[in-house]
Amino acid sequence: MKSLLAAALVCAALPALAEGSDEGKKVYMTKSCMACHGMKGAKPVMTYPALAGQNEKYLLQQLKDIKAGKRLGTVDETTGHPFVQGMVDVMHLVSDDDLKNVSKYLAEQSPGAPKPLDPAPDAETLAAGEKAYNSLGCKSCHGAEGSKPTSKNYPFVAGLNRDYLIRAMTEMRDKVRVNGQSKLMFGTIKKASDDDIQVIATWLSQIDRSAK
Repeated sequence: MKSLLAAALVCAALPALAEGSDEGKKVYMTKSCMACHGMKGAKPVMTYPALAGQNEKYLLQQLKDIKAGKRLGTVDETTGHPFVQGMVDVMHLVSDDDLKNVSKYLAEQSPGAPKPLDPAPDAETLAAGEKAYNSLGCKSCHGAEGSKPTSKNYPFVAGLNRDYLIRAMTEMRDKVRVNGQSKLMFGTIKKASDDDIQVIATWLSQIDRSAK
């Protein structure tokens, strides 16, 4: 009897789960998200981050912070506006439920393969990036190769755009970006030089989560 009841509860929950995912896809497709982050969040344009397969809890927190004006960042010199401005401008179009649904949808998507760099980094640069990542203690939160976060509050960082990674780490080191769990980075990232950030970002950007 107990097993039948449990099965019934699971089956009853499935339509709700599917509905949330479908609603998230609808939000993603109709609220301009795809224009920057690409199909299913896996093929972003320019220096925007890939969102496919990212931790749902982390995504939701970032979206809430952007909507609330808590996530600040550096200015894109080509536009004269903060890099998050495009998202800020559409946040009036989405509800809290929309944010929950789109976070769930993106977390369920398969990560895309990393974008090859031109010129391709040499083995020495990649080794230096891995060494700096481990020496600074990044692995304690983001896991081996940035692919195994130790908390759902932390993001996967493997396979993200190199320029985005450089920007994010620099913003946290310089205490420009202070929302969410960023403060936990301060003690670690303050030790990173520009060269450290460059090689770490280069190494992480070439790790293929789609193959894992």
